[in-house]
Amino acid sequence: MGVYVHIPFCEQKCHYCDFHSVVVSDQDRLSVTGSYLVSLHKEARYWSSVWGGEALFALFVGGGTPTVLPAEELADLIAFLRTELPFVDDPEITIEANPHSLTYMGARLLRQAGVNRVSLGVQAFQDHLLRGIGRIHSAEQARESVQTLKKAGLTNINLDLMFGLPGQTSHEWADTLRQTVALGPSHISCYSLILEEGTPMEKWVREGLVHVPGDDQQAEMYALACKMLTKAGYEHYEISNFSEPGFSCRHNLLYWHNKPFIGLGTGATGYVQQCRYTNTTDIQEYLRTWGEGPPAFRWSEQVSRDQEMDETMMVGMRLLGGVDEAAFRARYQVSFRDLYSDAIEELMKRGLVQFSAGSLQVTQRGLFLENQVSLAFLR
Repeated sequence: MGVYVHIPFCEQKCHYCDFHSVVVSDQDRLSVTGSYLVSLHKEARYWSSVWGGEALFALFVGGGTPTVLPAEELADLIAFLRTELPFVDDPEITIEANPHSLTYMGARLLRQAGVNRVSLGVQAFQDHLLRGIGRIHSAEQARESVQTLKKAGLTNINLDLMFGLPGQTSHEWADTLRQTVALGPSHISCYSLILEEGTPMEKWVREGLVHVPGDDQQAEMYALACKMLTKAGYEHYEISNFSEPGFSCRHNLLYWHNKPFIGLGTGATGYVQQCRYTNTTDIQEYLRTWGEGPPAFRWSEQVSRDQEMDETMMVGMRLLGGVDEAAFRARYQVSFRDLYSDAIEELMKRGLVQFSAGSLQVTQRGLFLENQVSLAFLR
């Protein structure tokens, strides 16, 4: 069980991004972010009283770009959360950062506050591709950032990569993968570009102003990542994620096992006492809420047992280890073979899933059609 904290502030909005984020200038950063951090403290205290004493194993600070804030403020926030909430003695504490946004001294300060994992949004190692998607760092800055983090003692590093970018070739993707492996991160995430409605990138593609690789080429890029990264010694443990042995992301495993977690900050989603909720994305409403009392959710629902079982199967099938039948039975007192027999039979006929070592798992073919696999468990 863990905690997700959303820091919505960015220096610049990327062309493909539909995550909740707000561009803040140097002029208004102090007033806006200061009030926001005060509200985060109040929200954490609220959930501390609701949560009880169950141990929390992971803290993930995402965004936005959390490192838009001064390292001192982030360190103070992490120290407060570790005091206010019932974390284990040595939790996984991840912070997202953009290349160039963390100095050596800032990284040292965060490490002293307990941060032991950093996720860098690299995306690509070709500057023209980075410019095309609105990233404000260069490939050289990405390489330098990895070295800076390691020098500061933060050696558990994830690099986020993207394929299917406008104008990206398979050769460029292979080069990005080679340069990534050469930097020696402990974890690598590979995501395909998704054209989210309402983003500039989606509009430009729809209007024919830019062109992205087709589905077949993106499938080849994904297969190339699987081949190159596993050959380099990384374990392919989730559809989009690869890690050195023992370095899978503990926080994200909470999502893929459909376990409870607290979500703090605007736009954050949480799952507490069978209630799944998403906070308001209006910062001013968020500030008013925690000035007055209980949370104002943008959306919430009470999750039924049947719904939770469906969701457990859906997200669990993203893991290459699949869903363990004994663990599912222990959690819900029923076998998923009985609940989803028709769906499983159909998926097996299509060669998308298989039983192995007591778990239902996606096959190599199923990796490329994961959405179809997951949706089959939605009753």
